[in-house]
Amino acid sequence: MPRYSPTVVDHFTNPRNAGELEDPQVRAFIGNPVCGDQIMLTAKVEGGAITEIRFRAHGCAASLATASVLTEAAQGLPLAELETWDDAHVETLLGGLAPDQRHVATLGRQVAHRLVTNHREGVDDDAPLICA
Repeated sequence: MPRYSPTVVDHFTNPRNAGELEDPQVRAFIGNPVCGDQIMLTAKVEGGAITEIRFRAHGCAASLATASVLTEAAQGLPLAELETWDDAHVETLLGGLAPDQRHVATLGRQVAHRLVTNHREGVDDDAPLICA
């Protein structure tokens, strides 16, 4: 397998939904203290489904691509479906990952689940400082 899948390359070089929503209904942040990768999602939810979603991310190419892929895949989905995602599903969305990149699938799953949990519990992660 090449270092990066075509999907990872595409989303890293042409990210979708980058940025942060103004007045989001829910915000979720996950950071990996070992590698330094960080993903923050902001979303609007209506009728239990994501109507708009954006990301801010810092880290390796695979983590930035993960955030982009997540927002594209999550758009319009019911939160309950997002909650079923596991690491393997995120890796599939990315077109596969090299063994040393699989941690980003975990990061993606964690931030997706946190978005659902934060919405359910009425929690809004404070906007963290994402390194530039």
